[in-house]
Amino acid sequence: MSSDIAEKTYTVEGCTFYTKHRQGKTDATIIFEAGYGFSSDTWEPILPDIDEELGLFVYDRAGLGKSGPAGETRTADQMVKELKALLQAAGVKPPYVFVAHSFGAVIARLFASRYKGDIIGMVLLDPACEDQEQYVLPLLPNDAQDDYFRQFLLEASHGEFIQSLNMLKQEQKHLGAVPLLVLSSGKCSESFKKAHHEWLKLHGRLLSLSHQSGWIQAKNSSHLIHHDEPHIVQLAIYDVWYAARKQHSYVYQTAN
Repeated sequence: MSSDIAEKTYTVEGCTFYTKHRQGKTDATIIFEAGYGFSSDTWEPILPDIDEELGLFVYDRAGLGKSGPAGETRTADQMVKELKALLQAAGVKPPYVFVAHSFGAVIARLFASRYKGDIIGMVLLDPACEDQEQYVLPLLPNDAQDDYFRQFLLEASHGEFIQSLNMLKQEQKHLGAVPLLVLSSGKCSESFKKAHHEWLKLHGRLLSLSHQSGWIQAKNSSHLIHHDEPHIVQLAIYDVWYAARKQHSYVYQTAN
């Protein structure tokens, strides 16, 4: 990691949070929001190659990585409150570009709905969606369904996860012309194909959240697109940043 990325801790909302921050050459800062149960280390494959023009802010959510234990319920509502307070404590002012993976996209979208004026772009990596348990979960093989429910020991409980999805449904606001790119995984086994097809359909629905949206399938990637094909994520970030700067309709150039 670049030596100009400072590692600091801040105590907000009753928890000590570990952060990594780099001031960019412009006002914009990329906020990285990891997937369910992942620490900030998940972003290591792409951080070193992000141009110094852009600021970076990476952190461990409560109970993960080097942050302290969580003292509150682990819903997206609480996580948005913690992130907002953390950004204020760290002096990281908007505008923000969100890069969010999986469950992190739920947090990022709820944050954007509450603080729309702070957001100038979003890149969602294989994002979790409000209706995934209705349309995707029943199509998974039985052992995969068991694994799905077992994961809810890592961070939020399953009940808290459902609360987060319902909250997003209630509060979701249109992003206007804020550039949005949705990246979907492309690799899956034969037994997952029906579920994966529904997963992609849910991602397609997200494009209606912005007047300036685009979709990319990372054909050689699993759920961890930023690990399998980090160059696609890097290009997506720059596409969104370019579109935000130009402030007019832009044809996304990202490709794998």
